[in-house]
Order: sequence, then C-alpha cells, then structure tokens
Amino acid sequence: MRYILGIFRVVGVLTIIILGVFGLALIFPFGGRLIAHKIFMNIRWALLWIVGVKVHGPKFKEIGPGILMANHRSYLDVLFVPTSDLFTIVGKVEVRSWPLIGWAARALDPIWVKRENKESRNQTRRDIVNAVIAGKTIVLFPEGTSGEGPLLLPLKPAMFYEAARHGFSIFQWSIHFDSAKTAYPPGIGFINHLWAICSEPKINAYVTVRQEPLRMTDADALIAEASRWWDEELRSIATAHPARHLGYWPDERDFSLATRLTSPS
Repeated sequence: MRYILGIFRVVGVLTIIILGVFGLALIFPFGGRLIAHKIFMNIRWALLWIVGVKVHGPKFKEIGPGILMANHRSYLDVLFVPTSDLFTIVGKVEVRSWPLIGWAARALDPIWVKRENKESRNQTRRDIVNAVIAGKTIVLFPEGTSGEGPLLLPLKPAMFYEAARHGFSIFQWSIHFDSAKTAYPPGIGFINHLWAICSEPKINAYVTVRQEPLRMTDADALIAEASRWWDEELRSIATAHPARHLGYWPDERDFSLATRLTSPS
C-alpha cells in the first residue's frame, strides 16, 4: 500500500512542479511579481496536499520590511513560511540559467547567490540589505544548512550583524515535523528523499511564530535572544510531538546544545 501511495504522490509532485514551472515561465515576460507570488502560493499548497502534509500553527498577523528567519530542516521549509504576504527568497545562481525552471524562478524575483564563492556571498549580503531598505521581506535560514534537529546547528551570524547595524526587523518563526524523514542532511539524493517523504502515510508540520518583530542594536545580544526563542520553541514542540524515524538519514553532525554554543560560526 505504501508503495502505491508513494508512486501516486511522486507522480503528483512532479506533475504539480511541471505545471507550476510552465505557469511561472509563461507569465515571466508579461506578468508582475504579485501574480507570480500568487501562483507560487497555489503551487505550495497543492504540493502539501498531494504529499499529505498537514500544517498546524498560526501565521504572522502582519509583516513588513525585514528578514523572515527560521530553523532549517530541508528544502521543504520554504513551503511553510507562515504568511501569504509577498516575500523574497534567496536562490542558487545556477538555477537562473536552467531552461523553464530558471525562467520560473526569475518570475519570483529572488536574490541570487553563488554559495561557494566568498565574493558572491558578500554581494548577496549587500543585496539583502538593499532589498530590505527598499521595503522587501527576505526569507533566510541562518543555520546555512539543514538537518534533523530538534535543536539548531550553529547560526551564521552575518545577517544578524546586518540587522543590528541597520535596525532591521527579524520576523522569527520555527518549523518542526513529526517525521525525521523530512530532514535533508548532506549526501542524500533528492529522489531518495522525495520517495521517503511521499511513502509516509501522513506528516504533520508544526509552525510557531514570534508575532512581535525582534529588533536590537547589539548583534551578539540579538543572536543570543533569537537562539533562546528557537531553543524554547523547538524543545517544547519536539516534546509535545516527537518525531518518528529519528536517525533515518545518516548524519554525523552533533546537534547538542553544548556543541552549538561552542562551535565557531
């Protein structure tokens, strides 16, 4: 039964992605960013429905110019951004040149980054700062990579320092799944990961939000407060809704709190 369910869902996911990509690619030369965002929102809910993911938790009552930050579990996380308002994602520059997919991505007007290039990363920081100053809301996952959790990996401090320096608002939220198969650690193939998720009968996603924007002029205090909130939220949710299949994907990284606090960032 799981095999049949998995086949049905994988085919459904690929169909939705193909139709969504064509839709975004077609409107790219003619439509505006708001239309592209609405198409993306419909795509994400269709994907969650076909995969059998039920979302629990509130949305932001209001967001504005600033940075939407969350812990990072997998490439799925962008599907759970808890707002319907317009936001901007950060994407790999390689995607921009892909046929159809690149056109679709450009319709969403992302900020591009070449992650293995230091100057590109520095330019991306400048682009994010300029985008927020221009009134945009940027989605970021400050761990810089994803994993099983439930606690955080070491946070990348760069954008916290920029937020403190420029007085940006951080709209903080968290994501937790009741299946550890959703995690996407390094070395796992996309098709294997997609199959593992699609063959799960049901997955619950638990989202929490910090309704009051976080603003501080002291970057270290900002990182400490953001970490404290995530630790409390993730501990609480993981206790109430423990994840199945812990350790399903091999991952040698240590998620312990002590390691996170002592690791260089």
